[in-house]
Amino acid sequence: MKKIVAISTYFHPKPSNFIHLFSIFRLIASILDKEEIKNYSSLAKSLGLEVLLEIHSIDELNKISNTDVDIIGINNRNLDTLDIDIKNRIDMFEKIPNEFIKISESGISKVESIIRLIKVGYDGFLIGENFMKTSKPEESAYNFIKKVENEI
Repeated sequence: MKKIVAISTYFHPKPSNFIHLFSIFRLIASILDKEEIKNYSSLAKSLGLEVLLEIHSIDELNKISNTDVDIIGINNRNLDTLDIDIKNRIDMFEKIPNEFIKISESGISKVESIIRLIKVGYDGFLIGENFMKTSKPEESAYNFIKKVENEI
């Protein structure tokens, strides 16, 4: 099976300066073993990239064996069924150590969801499908961000 990693962007909401884009190396814990996560994250750090480890369960968090992971992304999409579990992101938040930046991934399509997750304590969000379903994804993203900005 071919292992896939990706360089992605995410946004980090702050009232004073709403959007910050970072280049990151995204590792999907469900398809990588502990040694692969260690090797890929070390490679990413050597290239000056931040490392995002995407998890779907707390068990996958146990695959971290070094300190090269900067960000934990909780993906709310079941990769087998593609179902979204909104409750997953809230339940898992407290179980992730505070040393990591915590972001919520997948299934975010409403401003109200972002506001709720900000109140829970999430540091950022990875949103793609919501914007890609439109004819002008960049305009959709901009408008969504402005709506969130007006609420925080």
